[in-house]
This record gives sequence, C-alpha cells and structure tokens, in this order.
Amino acid sequence: MVTIFHSLWAPVSRFLDRTGMYRVVTIGLTLLALIALVAGIGGLLPYTAFEQLLSLGSALVTALAVNALAARLLHISVNHESAVITGLIVHFLVVPPPLASVGDYALGAGVAALAVCTKFIIVWRKQHIINPAAGGAIMMAFLFALLPASFGTFETGWWIGTPLLFIPLALIGCLVVTKVRKWAPVLAFLGAGYAMMLFEEWRLSGDLMLSTQFFWLSGPSLFLAIFMLTEPFTMPPRRTQQIGYGVLVGLLSQTYLLAPVVKMTPELALVVGNLAFYYTTLRQKLALVFSSRRELALGTYEFVFKKPARFSFLAGQYLEWMLPHAPADSRGLRRYFTIASSSTEPDVRLALKVVERGSTYKQALLSLRPGDSLIGSQLAGDFVLPESATEKLGFIAGGIGVTPFRSHLAYMADAQIVHDTILFYCNNTSAEIAYRDECTHFAKVLPLRLVHVLAKEKHIGSEFEEGFVTKEMIARRAPDYGDRTWYLSGPPGMVNAYSTLLKEMGVTKIVEDFFPGLA
Repeated sequence: MVTIFHSLWAPVSRFLDRTGMYRVVTIGLTLLALIALVAGIGGLLPYTAFEQLLSLGSALVTALAVNALAARLLHISVNHESAVITGLIVHFLVVPPPLASVGDYALGAGVAALAVCTKFIIVWRKQHIINPAAGGAIMMAFLFALLPASFGTFETGWWIGTPLLFIPLALIGCLVVTKVRKWAPVLAFLGAGYAMMLFEEWRLSGDLMLSTQFFWLSGPSLFLAIFMLTEPFTMPPRRTQQIGYGVLVGLLSQTYLLAPVVKMTPELALVVGNLAFYYTTLRQKLALVFSSRRELALGTYEFVFKKPARFSFLAGQYLEWMLPHAPADSRGLRRYFTIASSSTEPDVRLALKVVERGSTYKQALLSLRPGDSLIGSQLAGDFVLPESATEKLGFIAGGIGVTPFRSHLAYMADAQIVHDTILFYCNNTSAEIAYRDECTHFAKVLPLRLVHVLAKEKHIGSEFEEGFVTKEMIARRAPDYGDRTWYLSGPPGMVNAYSTLLKEMGVTKIVEDFFPGLA
C-alpha cells in the first residue's frame, strides 16, 4: 500500500515542486470551476453552466481590467495572475444569479472590482493590508448599507460550500496547502472554528449533528481556509504567529457572541485577523536596487542589492522576489528565495543555481544591470537560529541549500554569538561549492567545524568526505550529535532522507528549511 501511494504521489510531488505557488492556486481554482460547470450541465447544482459562465466571466474580466487600469494609472508593474485568482475566488463567493436577473451579475463584477482596488487603496508603503476578496465583499456590503432600504442588502453566498463539491475541494485543497506549506494555520483555523461552532450550538441548544455536517460539507470554512486564509501577503511570517492567526479567524468566523455589536461573517472574520496580525508582517514592499553579480561556483551566482532603509529580518528567513520581465514563461514573475546575507550586513544577497535553458526569470536576473531593481515582499520563515546562544548546532546543506547557513554564520560572526556548530556541506564536486572562501573564514572566527561531502569526487583534506552523509560519518565527525539541534536545507528529497537518518539515530531536535519549489 505504501509503495502504491508513493508511486501515485511522486509525479504529483514533482509537479508541485516545479510549479509556482500562484500557478498551483490558479490551477486549483480553475479545476473547481470546471467541476462546478460539469455539475451544472448535469443539473446537479442549482446554477446552470451558462449562469456560472456569466458569473465567472464578469468577475474575471472585471478583475483583470481594473488591475490593468491601476497599473497604467499608477505606472507600476502588477501581477495579473493574482487578479485572476481574485476573480476566481469572488466567483465562488457570490452566488450566480438566474438569467432572468442579468443585472445582478454586476454584483459579482462589483465585488471583483472592489477586491482588486483594495490592493491599491488599502495599502501602506505599497503593501496591501487585507485579503482582497474578503475586502471587496465587505466594501460591497457597506455600499448597500448606505443605499435606501429598497435596494436590499448584499451578502456573500459562498456557494462553493456544497456536499457535491466537498471531495474535489478537499483533494485540491490538500495539494494547494501542501504547496504553500501552511498546514499549521489551516488546521488551527479549522480546529478552532469547529470548536467554536460546537460551543455556540451547545449554548443556543442547536442541532450538533446538523451543524457539524454544515461546517464540514456545506459551509465556507474549508474554502476560506485553503484559498483565503493562506493568502501570502496578509499571512504572518512565523509559524507560531500563523497558528494564532488561524485560531483567531476560526473563532471569529463561528461566534455569535458579537452579534449585538456586529454581524460577523467569514470575510469580516478574515479581515479582522488581517488587521490584528498586521504588525507581524513586512509592512512595505521593498525596492531592491541591483548592485553587482558574481559567480560563486559552477553555475551558481550571487546577486547583490542595496539594503533598503528600515529593512530588518532574521538570519535564515526568505523573501518573495518579483522581477517584472517580458516575455515571461509559464513559471511567472515571482520566486521565493532565502536571503543569503545577514541583517548585520549592508547589502541584501540572493544566491541561486542557473541551468541551461532555465526559466525566463533567471535569465532576466542574469541580465540585470547596476541600478535596475526588483520588488521584495512577504518576508517569512522559521529557519532561524535558536534564542539560546549555548545551544549546539548541526547544519546539513545540499547545493544551493547553503544560503540560509551563510546567513546564519555571517550573523553569528558579526553579532559574536558563539554556537558550537558543525556544517556538512554536500555537493557533487568541489567546483560546485558555493561560498567556499566565506565558510573557510567563518570556520576561523567561529567555533565551526566545516565538512565538505563530495558525492562524485575524491578530495584529500581533513575537511572533506566522500559520498553522502551517513550515520557513521555523523557519529565520527560529531560524537555529540544527540545534543545538537540539526538544521537541514536543500532539495526536498535530500532533506527528507537526512531527516529520516537523524531520527533513526535518536535525534529529536530537527529543523527543516521551507522549500516551496518554483514559488
């Protein structure tokens, strides 16, 4: 059974690693829309396929048009795929009207327009503050509240919440959440929301079984958790903060305790969570001005950018790096990369491997000239040093996975933090060793033991090992391995293999690097 599951999961895992985050979300939402259309054709949903197409088309066209207009008026580069995602989400929030009420299709278009506008209006230092789709729905409800009573009210229908779509939503959702690595806040949201729902039903003497069925199969919670709670710009950067964020939004989305003051809706709960945790996020978009480039190793380059004022981060964290260029391939304009420098250094450094026939993104990076810039945002990550300076550390890096360790070591050297550290750095050949001189320097100024592990090359020297990291090698090089906290960074297969190896050795303290693939 395990073998069968692995054979089925392997191609899915490769697809997720090779596909950008935004593209995975877009594909997931598109698949859900197609499934709903088929169900509409078969008469399994109360909305015909034509009604759904009109609703979807009005939301998508409006979102893209407003996004393009804002880009032209503000003279900025925008990500049109994010507008597509916003339009798709709005499509599932606003119930498709019957064909007899053609004018009502303007409601979905209006929510989509307002949603995109929130990205440019409700901002601070060019960074939007609230979830766009939720913000658009709230703004539409507010506008209706200002109109005469004869116009009625506006409420989102969240028609995606139906037992018929539960299984495809759950399956697609698992892939999306796996890609964005946000299981912790999603599960925290669902757990807290379900617990609050049970409490409210008990308090109000409701039907617990019926409410449970509605929460999981027919309500908005699953869709909100997967596609809206995880929106990266409004998500807190650290795992503990993300869990707290999920719990808060989950509780608010199900409570009636605030009813005397405000009618709490799922979208309002999400926006309140956005505002409550706004202080934790990177509250600006960074204009990263390119300074220089150098080749660190065979096919590996470092790009140096001027450090923006007031920009601070923890060693080992990552940024989203958006590089507008045309034409762009299907992998898009954005990537997540670890910051290779320390916050104690005057520059922001990015290191990556470039292969032949690589993406247009990396080719655009190689074409940067001094003075050019790209946009940094979404600072996040928990691959950071422990608070206690007396804690012993073990690092295992694979290839370009050395970048967070370069950041860690630079910070330790500058801040004079003396963790007893051993670094196993794995490459195929010595020509592929990045930051070789820097690591040698750090080994002289820090209590650092450096071990280069070469899979396809023999090399003489006390700092070299041949093959792969083994239990015997770890025990010989770091006899106190059980007392160390081990950090693993590199390709997912390598990280998983060495995590298993360490666990088999009895190691309990293991920290794995976030690896989103082509995010």
